[in-house]
Amino acid sequence: MEQNKTSKFMSLLRKYGYWVLLGVSLAVLITVITLVATRNAPLQDDDPFEPVDNAVIEFSSPLTVTNVIKDYSNSALQYSSTLRLWQTHKAIDFAAEEGTEVMAVLDGTITEVTYNYLMGNIVKLDVGNGMIVVYASLSNDIPVKEGDTVTKGTVIGYVSNTAKTEVNDGPHLHLEVLLDDEKVDPNLYLDLAEK
Repeated sequence: MEQNKTSKFMSLLRKYGYWVLLGVSLAVLITVITLVATRNAPLQDDDPFEPVDNAVIEFSSPLTVTNVIKDYSNSALQYSSTLRLWQTHKAIDFAAEEGTEVMAVLDGTITEVTYNYLMGNIVKLDVGNGMIVVYASLSNDIPVKEGDTVTKGTVIGYVSNTAKTEVNDGPHLHLEVLLDDEKVDPNLYLDLAEK
């Protein structure tokens, strides 16, 4: 009797197992897409992380010539030729020649100088009011160190192509802005006439 039940179960599993597995996989995929879409939704009026008024904070350009190759996107997907997938891009990428000077966009304090395999050499600049400016894909010769106080326009690094997740984009500066540890659009604080 027990063996008969087992053979019936195995027969059903062979007959419908593919469809059950496909249904479960589809349900998981829909759940993941829903969670990602909800997390990347635009800020609402009641969200606690509202951007600082850009009339109060205005960045200078991080490069002498700004050539945006990949703009900020909170929900719109952009294609990454390096990773071969579509994803949001919560930063601005500026193409420039290898070795081009990268400058502080505001006065502030260097809080971190580090290397990350995915984003390359990174400098983090605390500009106050809960805002951190992150410079990534920099060359190895970084002229600042943690604890340094810098003024707007101070050279804090040089353009390179050290970000492994964006290596197909060539030499560029990857610029992020964190407000209370949440990535926000750098365009809110930059005036890029040549963008």
